Amino acid sequence: CEMVKGTTGIEVPIDNLPLDDARTYDLLNKANTLGIFQLESGGMRDLCRKFQIGSVEHITALVALYRPGPMDLIPEFIRRRHGGVKIEYEHPLLEPIARETYGILIYQEQVMQAAQVLAGYTLGGADLLRRAMGKKEAEAMASQRAVFVKGCREKNKIQEAKANQIFDLLEKFAGYGFNKSHAAAYAIVAYQTAYLKANHPVEFLGALMTNDLADTAKLSQYIAEARAMGIEVLPPDVNESGVYFTPAQSAVARASRPCEQNDERTGETAVPRPRQTIRFGLAAIKGIGEVAVQSILTAREEGGKFKSLADLCQRADTRAVNRKVLEALIKSGACDCFGETRATLWGQIDHSLARAASIVADRQRGQASLFGLFQEQEPVRPESMQKLPEWPQHELLAAEKELLGFYVTGHPLTPYATLIEKYCLHNTAALSQLPNRSLTRIGGLIAGVQHGISRKSGKPYSLVTLEDLEGSVQVLVMNENQEKFRDLLAPNKAILVVGEVNTGDDKPKIFPQDIMPLEEAPKKYTRQVHLRLHTAHLSPQHLEQVCELTGRFGGNCPLFLCFVRPTGEIIFVETHQRFSVTPSTDLQKAADEMFGEETYYARVDTSPPERAPRRWERKAELVAEAE
Repeated sequence: CEMVKGTTGIEVPIDNLPLDDARTYDLLNKANTLGIFQLESGGMRDLCRKFQIGSVEHITALVALYRPGPMDLIPEFIRRRHGGVKIEYEHPLLEPIARETYGILIYQEQVMQAAQVLAGYTLGGADLLRRAMGKKEAEAMASQRAVFVKGCREKNKIQEAKANQIFDLLEKFAGYGFNKSHAAAYAIVAYQTAYLKANHPVEFLGALMTNDLADTAKLSQYIAEARAMGIEVLPPDVNESGVYFTPAQSAVARASRPCEQNDERTGETAVPRPRQTIRFGLAAIKGIGEVAVQSILTAREEGGKFKSLADLCQRADTRAVNRKVLEALIKSGACDCFGETRATLWGQIDHSLARAASIVADRQRGQASLFGLFQEQEPVRPESMQKLPEWPQHELLAAEKELLGFYVTGHPLTPYATLIEKYCLHNTAALSQLPNRSLTRIGGLIAGVQHGISRKSGKPYSLVTLEDLEGSVQVLVMNENQEKFRDLLAPNKAILVVGEVNTGDDKPKIFPQDIMPLEEAPKKYTRQVHLRLHTAHLSPQHLEQVCELTGRFGGNCPLFLCFVRPTGEIIFVETHQRFSVTPSTDLQKAADEMFGEETYYARVDTSPPERAPRRWERKAELVAEAE
């Protein structure tokens, strides 16, 4: 809220929000609830999507229901919410009490209120009844049943059989009942966080990132969420970043944020302004403490932006901004603003620290250095200090991932982006939406591998973290698959996984039935290769080049020539099987270089994978064959 006020001037009335905000409910019903109090687990997200929340009372009910025990009532609750089941009450007097929860008593207060209205209990007596029901004390329950039946008869002329039936109903729900005041307090905080995310997403996500700045795994999740919402996360910068994550104006794109669109209630349209971004906080860089960050910020406030690494070392306190801190700043990209390669900056560290120490020593002796007299102009660097070529891309990316939790200068999967888009059936972001035990094909980069021995079976297993451009998922490789695919399970290896998705837990897992290097996907899943050839520019020599190409990339995949006429008609020619090819990115590159971009087209098998037979099923098949 403080960030919102600082960046927009808006005072968010956090304790007096409008409880009918359309954007908030839209966010909840689309299950965009990462970071939303009580509603961010996989099960809760699915529940929000199915239930379609329309009020704070709905959130209160879901919070009370999503617990062991009452969770069994959720399917019925959803059906009643959407009119799939007629709502009936055991007695008309129960309708005002249970109408809010579609005839299901899910709060302890409802059980107490029912006892009060139906049987004339005092609230104190009703609480004793609730406790007895919750603890299932047989003797106390028998005593309370008699009191309840008698009270129903005397107060509302309810027959004994009906009173016993109602008592049984109350007893059933009392065992599940949750304290409504507790659930309502949770629901209000859930609504507040959802409101902030829906209406002030930049500031909300910035606050989330600051709250978990020491947890690179969570930071990675929040950054992916920000990007999915169209919010750019800028890398750290010693001249721009603060201690924590802060909103920053983007000088490039201009677009209205979600909270600046047309207001459904007033019809007013806010004036678009530069789209905001989030600037990475310096304290979130792994290995840099707040003392070092504060030293950098103090020096920047006093003397303006830093001009070079040497300037930074001279003005900041090098007892705090030491070699280790400088290394982290350089490797994370926070010093890229100096216009040097990171390799060059790395080579300057010792020289810059030594020079800064010398200047500080001179100052302490009361002397002014020659460079200080001439505005501290930087001396000519020796040959060994001149500009160096940048480190290899994979080293840059590995350092960024280690120190920041995300990639700044690119992504190691970028070269595989086309393969992933064409040959994968789903990405990690879509897995939670799939039915449990669905089969899929998914590709990505192995971010980490844990090998272990199962306590239950005593057999080895591997837990693989597979990362794509949208997020990550865990792949559990067990039994014969662990031995079969073990050589492929190495960090930074790009793979394609065919397997079963388990969505029963908070986070989906994949149990693979096949794993292969990602670059082999075209060979296995391409059904036809088409070469688009424009007849206006075609000559016999070009067809000879096609023959030469098929010779270099011969295989078993049928090749079709697609002759495109100037008027737009296309003639397909199926070639003889001796011209069949092996689909690959190399073939695509060669064809596009030979005849122009988009010459190569792969027709991919996108049908769902077939389920591999289980071990006992395979044994049964072998026995049947033998017989």
